[in-house]
Amino acid sequence: MNVRSSEEAPNFWPVRIVGAAALVLLLYLLLQKWVGNISSIAGCGGEGGCDQVMGGPWSEWFYVPVTALAAMIHAGILFLTLPSVQARLGRAGDQLLAAGGVILAGAAVYFISILYLVEKRLCPWCLGLHLAGLAEAALLLRQAVRVRQAGTRGILEAAGLTGMAAIAVLAAGQIWGPKPKTYVLTQESIAASGPAASATAAKSGASREVSFFKDALKFDAASLPILGDPSARVVLVEFFDYTCRSCRNLNGDLSALKKKYPGAISVIVLPAPLNRSCNPDLKLTITDHPGACELARLGLAMWKASPENFAVYHQLLMSLPLPISSQQVEVVRRKALELAGAAAFEKAEADPWVEQRLKESLEVYAKLTTQNIKMPKLLLHTDTVMHGTVGSTEEFVRQMEQQFDLAGTGAPLISAPR
Repeated sequence: MNVRSSEEAPNFWPVRIVGAAALVLLLYLLLQKWVGNISSIAGCGGEGGCDQVMGGPWSEWFYVPVTALAAMIHAGILFLTLPSVQARLGRAGDQLLAAGGVILAGAAVYFISILYLVEKRLCPWCLGLHLAGLAEAALLLRQAVRVRQAGTRGILEAAGLTGMAAIAVLAAGQIWGPKPKTYVLTQESIAASGPAASATAAKSGASREVSFFKDALKFDAASLPILGDPSARVVLVEFFDYTCRSCRNLNGDLSALKKKYPGAISVIVLPAPLNRSCNPDLKLTITDHPGACELARLGLAMWKASPENFAVYHQLLMSLPLPISSQQVEVVRRKALELAGAAAFEKAEADPWVEQRLKESLEVYAKLTTQNIKMPKLLLHTDTVMHGTVGSTEEFVRQMEQQFDLAGTGAPLISAPR
């Protein structure tokens, strides 16, 4: 037994205060993740914030939430700072605390880099936790330096090796290990009520009706904004926002799916802007996205004015740098005038159909958010909805192949042309 005298006992109260605050927050976030409320954490802004970070591909390590791992580290450090534990462990306790400091510092740098360089998202609670980890690490390593200066060798060397090994194992598991599920598939029930239940905007000529939730929702693929052939075997319905990063990811996945199965897939695209200027029913936890309403109206007007140019214009709006500025809105509006012709586009902009279409889409979207707030939402078939995005394009394509037996023979039509 290596007993340390009371005169040598360091002051660990700053470490305990920072560590306890971080542990409480970690347990709160872990609880929200387990109960499925990560999209509703105050201050996160919904899409693009804590939801996409805490539910994203870097949120778990071999299916264990990294918040749980971090909570274990902070709890372990708090335990090691107890006077009785310190007195019993002596030098081994110093090494373990120093290793904990290296792990906290390395993990903070690692996850902050992922947050801003890879994910390019804002999660204020995540950033706060990482900064707390850096502060706690600084306090622990400062103590380790003092111990070393007092003549105890090997403290920092052992801590450095242990900490770096732990971060290497974490990174390797996240890069090459199994990826967490970043989307949710639900079977829902929606009651038909009002105009939104029959989300059609009939034009003259042929129509193609697709229905969901026991005919509670009906869409005319021949008259609504669509990417692909309305007579395709599989017609999906997407609720999205041009300023939503996850929606842009899904847009790329859908493009890959259509490329692999040309002519078999089409997607009705209905904008549901994440901005209260046109979407007053937006959840309080979601931050307004600049330019969302303006781009939605431009996209709908392009469909109304020049359906043959809609696909090209849709991709243009999806590729704009974020966040959207008023200058960008003006630039893409001028592009719309060029593609559709000034007279035709201005007439479409003034058509009441644009606002009515937007209103009906938002009413349906509000119903779909009652079970899960994730954005985007993809209606697959009957009562099945995909909320959010899949971790990779390859996984998305596999999921759609399973849902619709795309690679099989004799797969049934999702809806029959009328």
